[in-house]
Amino acid sequence: MQVKKNKILIASCLKMNKTKTYWLCQIIGWLGMVAIETLNYTFFIAKRFDQAVLINFLFAAFLGVVFTHFLKLILKRINLFTQSSVTIWLIAFLCTFMVSFIVTIIDEIAFSLAYNNHINIDFGFISLFGFIINWMRYVGVWVIIYFLYKILDLNNLLMQQKLKVENEAKTAELELLKSQLNPHFLFNALNSIMALISLNPQKSKEAVVLLSDLLRFTLNYGKDKEIKLIDELAETKKYLQLEQIRFGDKLVVVYQIEETTKDVLIPPASILTLAENAIKHGGKDEHGLINIAISAKNTGNNITIIVTNSGVLGQNVESRGIGLQIVKKRIEAVYGNLGSFTIEGHDDWVHAIISIPNSQDCS
Repeated sequence: MQVKKNKILIASCLKMNKTKTYWLCQIIGWLGMVAIETLNYTFFIAKRFDQAVLINFLFAAFLGVVFTHFLKLILKRINLFTQSSVTIWLIAFLCTFMVSFIVTIIDEIAFSLAYNNHINIDFGFISLFGFIINWMRYVGVWVIIYFLYKILDLNNLLMQQKLKVENEAKTAELELLKSQLNPHFLFNALNSIMALISLNPQKSKEAVVLLSDLLRFTLNYGKDKEIKLIDELAETKKYLQLEQIRFGDKLVVVYQIEETTKDVLIPPASILTLAENAIKHGGKDEHGLINIAISAKNTGNNITIIVTNSGVLGQNVESRGIGLQIVKKRIEAVYGNLGSFTIEGHDDWVHAIISIPNSQDCS
């Protein structure tokens, strides 16, 4: 409730600041017109200062403020700025002409009443047109600035809405990928424990404890888009410990983690999924060992995470399992073109490589 009140208060302050800025610009703009016209009349036309002319210009500026503000209220009601560009600027020209025409007529009537005590407007079409054009210089500036401001403001609002929709779509995609990963991981982990129960019932108890920690992790990581690499690595080690109970000395795991990468943020369960895939699809070396190496390197702008396992890379390996597909999609969803996921085969080794922007450099 308090957050909602704060948002309302902030919105009110922003609206108030916009209103103050609007009126300040109005007053400065029209006083600038008075100064220009007075100086022009005093030094270039009459060669003398005339107080009546100054008063006339001040009255005209007052009319300009009133009628441009009235025009602003009308424009807010007709929802003009969602129309085509041609329509918007055609109406801008018509508004400029109409306001200038009205100000010209009222100003001439007031001037006639003030000095002749009766209405005496006696000028032809050319003179009237000249007066209107003179006023259009000032009214036109106001109209152009106001129209450009409204167009840019509308474009900014549309851009924010577009970004919000894109962000919501990306968030939904990430949540879908996470929901796919949980049952995938659980299925494979349960298969490992099932095999362990038949091989060593006593050690299966340790495996159940590790699995409990891993399941708690998979239930909680969905709250965050990214977690620290060191936290992700801790859960990966638990999974590999579980598998080591099953395989014993036949599973050899090596870690090469640079100190500067430990606090870098990565999508949760990324390394865990690659380690799981390495166990499931990896092969044995000539000594009958399953070798897995996990490394993380800081190259400055990027963090490179490599999960290597013994075995031979098959064809279309990325489409073989849902886990690798999910890792690839999540990297793309979070980092776009700045992140990548590839799988390479060299001799009797398979390398799953994640490259992401260095979050420490971006902060």
